Amino acid sequence: MELLEYQAKQLFQQVGIPTLPSQIISDARELKQLQIPYPIVLKSQVCSGGRGKAGGIKPAQNTIDAIAAARNIFNLAIAGQYPDVLLAEAHYRSQQEIFLAVVLDYELQRPVLLGSAYGGMDVNKLLANLQQVVIEEFFSPFYARHLLNQMGFSGELVISLSQVIGKMYDLLLAKDLDLIEINPLGIGENGELMALDGKVTAHDTAIQKHPDIASFGDRPTPQSPLQAEESNALFWEHDIKGGNIGIICFGVGSAALLWDMIHNQKGHPACCWILGPRAQSLVFSPNELDTQIMAILEQLKTLPQVNVLLLNLVADEEINQQILHYLVGQTNQPNPVINRAPTLGKTPTVTTATTQLEPPLPEIVVRCLPTIENTFDSSLYWETDLGDAIRRAIALGKQTEIRP
Repeated sequence: MELLEYQAKQLFQQVGIPTLPSQIISDARELKQLQIPYPIVLKSQVCSGGRGKAGGIKPAQNTIDAIAAARNIFNLAIAGQYPDVLLAEAHYRSQQEIFLAVVLDYELQRPVLLGSAYGGMDVNKLLANLQQVVIEEFFSPFYARHLLNQMGFSGELVISLSQVIGKMYDLLLAKDLDLIEINPLGIGENGELMALDGKVTAHDTAIQKHPDIASFGDRPTPQSPLQAEESNALFWEHDIKGGNIGIICFGVGSAALLWDMIHNQKGHPACCWILGPRAQSLVFSPNELDTQIMAILEQLKTLPQVNVLLLNLVADEEINQQILHYLVGQTNQPNPVINRAPTLGKTPTVTTATTQLEPPLPEIVVRCLPTIENTFDSSLYWETDLGDAIRRAIALGKQTEIRP
């Protein structure tokens, strides 16, 4: 069961995690007796992420503005849900917003600390900077400090942030919870901390053992934006209009390396898909890979300016074979065919597909390690050296027309 934000904050208050003064509103007219000073922020209380982008979070400077905003939010469905109540909360100005979570990892059978120095609604940036620390046995402040050091924090903030993480961990154990997430955790001008939003997911056993959790009521657990993003490949945009090279690779480090090398050779990367699970401890299942490749192919249809795909194969051999089989199937080429592309320095020969999909895929340059057996389609350009693969991609990008 996923708790609403105001319910999660009630639990935060029990363990001393700082929250703002707030009030529950079940009717817009109750704002005439609001007990907290303006300015305020009104928040839709539905179990769905992306409330801010959907218009479910609005600031208000006075009672008239607040009543108008509240009526608007009460009539706004987010992911098919209308709120029964709103949370009216004091406005807070942060100098920095970060992400913290404690989650029970059932595969590892361990609690895991998660943190990102970038919190809030920019999920891509949050995930790109996500750090994790696995709690091996018993929690100690060492684990919290280790996570915070990975996130780039030092000095006195480490002490106060460690205390918040410790309280989150204590709450997870005390209430038999699956997940506690604070996103964002605001850091004020003087280093004070504030849980600006909270998410708590309780296991069924917790509902049975803890009457206060049960009293929050049962409700479906929709997929949050973070969870939804985790099921797709991480997508980076750079020069989505001016660039023409798309990258598919494994790992943020590989993406950054490819990006820099293309730039250094005067190429124009447009975007990058980073395959794999978002959490290092998770196993990348074949079904997830199919989902990610299908999503990439669908997204490519909306990016006709991407006329070359650079596919960097350095991961698990079974995964590589699966990706190649999938791409070959999409291009409708005879499969498999042992045939390497011409070497650089010669005029590239583009093999015409016997049956082209509508719209066709970009030209595909595959960089594979020598240990990977090349038994695939001749219309793919194969290179074992990363530099050669990048030069090939740039050359093809210059001579290939933009797809219709």
